[in-house]
Amino acid sequence: MILQISVDVIILVLFAVILTLKRPRISKKDEAVVRSLEKIVEETATISQGFEINLEKRQELLQQITAGLDQRIQIAQTLCARLEQLSQASVVTAQNFESSSTAGPRPQNADQQKVLSLSQKGLNATEIAKSLKRPVGEVELILGLRKIAS
Repeated sequence: MILQISVDVIILVLFAVILTLKRPRISKKDEAVVRSLEKIVEETATISQGFEINLEKRQELLQQITAGLDQRIQIAQTLCARLEQLSQASVVTAQNFESSSTAGPRPQNADQQKVLSLSQKGLNATEIAKSLKRPVGEVELILGLRKIAS
């Protein structure tokens, strides 16, 4: 048994020696290649970091431009809606003008109607003004507009 153990120990020692002697060694040429590859990897990492920073800056710039364009689109849409409202209002105004010019002027309120009815009864501007407790100039204006429209 001691013999067996001693043989096993000798085999283990020989195996360890063989492993240490057979360890792969890197030649100087291989070391130069490894160093150049390490430099390439470092340069690539530096370039990729710069590229990533550049991309982030461009992304921020594009977001700012997009936000500005969104604001301008919203303003343009608001202006288009307002223009449409004004266009519709001008059409309605033109239609009202056409209908009012063909039918003759109509008094806008009850006081104007009273002025016109009293005038038709034969009262002059001063008498109508006293009767309605209105300024004479206002009564004369209403009567003058009626004459122009007729």
